Amino acid sequence: MGFLTKWQTSLVVEESMLHFKWPVAIRRSSRRRTMELRVTRDSTIRVLCPASVTDQQIEQWIQSKSSWIDAKLLVNSKRQSIVLPKPQTGASWWYRGQDLTLKIEQSKHSGVELIEDTLVVATAGAGPETILPLLRSWYFDQAHRRFLQRTTLFADRLSVKPARIQLKPYRSMWGRCNGRGEVAYDWRVIVAPDRVLDYLVIHELCHLKHFDHSRSFWSLVESQQPEYRDSRVWLTKHARFVKSMFLDGLE
Repeated sequence: MGFLTKWQTSLVVEESMLHFKWPVAIRRSSRRRTMELRVTRDSTIRVLCPASVTDQQIEQWIQSKSSWIDAKLLVNSKRQSIVLPKPQTGASWWYRGQDLTLKIEQSKHSGVELIEDTLVVATAGAGPETILPLLRSWYFDQAHRRFLQRTTLFADRLSVKPARIQLKPYRSMWGRCNGRGEVAYDWRVIVAPDRVLDYLVIHELCHLKHFDHSRSFWSLVESQQPEYRDSRVWLTKHARFVKSMFLDGLE
């Protein structure tokens, strides 16, 4: 089963998200006699193959190339320079997919407040060692509230009940669901657009029904967020940036 995507309309093109840990675009052509795998500089994974090749054959072939793909993606990620937001007035900070302007105010009382599109940090100190912990605490609190709300909503829609909800700053994963029915999320996804956070919640909750990445699993994910592929692409594209934020206390 594939999904049409705008790559080259004269050929059969499919976006396969059913069996792989990365987004994969598949291009079939009756003129092609061999299979070819490409990882572009923007980390797009493309498979070019004969029209007669089955989905199962493609799946097995790509899985056999997984180490090579990971190596290519790692090289691409190292080429990209990551510029993290600075804890100073005028700096741009992401929150729920929006750019907020940071404003530091001197005050006897410390705290963070969102006023329209400005993130105001009140603090007696002006250094990053004072400001960053305040920002980290504020972002975590917002993530805790948002993840709890969305988990409650989608758990009800999916008729599942997680045994426990945890928030952690994972090094490589975005979330997890274990055999005890516990779900966990990387709370830094609070910087992403709401649909991306929703996708992460949906993904982990769907594992309570399908503890794999089978066709049934992805069909269930799609039933809750038809555009989930866009959310996956966002996470892939911005992974290094998000994973570089608030690096203390990583799992």
